[in-house]
Amino acid sequence: MARLFILALLSFVATSVFAELLLSCSGNDYYASQYTCFDEDFLCPINNGDRTVRCAEACYSLSQYSCATDTLEPYLPNGVNPDQPCGSEIFDPSTSLCLDRYFVCPIVNGTAYFNCEDGCYDPTQYGCALGQLYPVGTVPPTCVPQYSDPNNCDYYGCVQEPCCAGLWDGADRCRPL
Repeated sequence: MARLFILALLSFVATSVFAELLLSCSGNDYYASQYTCFDEDFLCPINNGDRTVRCAEACYSLSQYSCATDTLEPYLPNGVNPDQPCGSEIFDPSTSLCLDRYFVCPIVNGTAYFNCEDGCYDPTQYGCALGQLYPVGTVPPTCVPQYSDPNNCDYYGCVQEPCCAGLWDGADRCRPL
């Protein structure tokens, strides 16, 4: 009986540890351990633990390239990497990256932070959906909460996101009915 209990417990723990949420990126299913979804419609792979980043319509490794104004530039880890433009800002590709042609986020201890709305986040700890952060391993939000903007815009265009139940889109905010 004790063996059966231990076997059942080990089976439960193994299933719980290895179960991963299947997420959606503009209708394409993916696992957060294998891909990153950018701008809610573009997937970039994670190759052997190396999280690739979007640059225009390509994915690149921070150890090989940087991205400035949707253009890939070779990255020289031991060489001189000049500061590059990112919208109206200038960034150092050894310490930060440019996202969506205008938003600079840091690289912290080798992890590139990504943008969600107007802030940067650690993708190993959080995801971003509908302009909202959520902890990795939890279900991402599926609607825009009260008084948040349902218009999800970036350099590539805008998408109208759904307001949560009981709310309507009034004056660019999800407001109570």
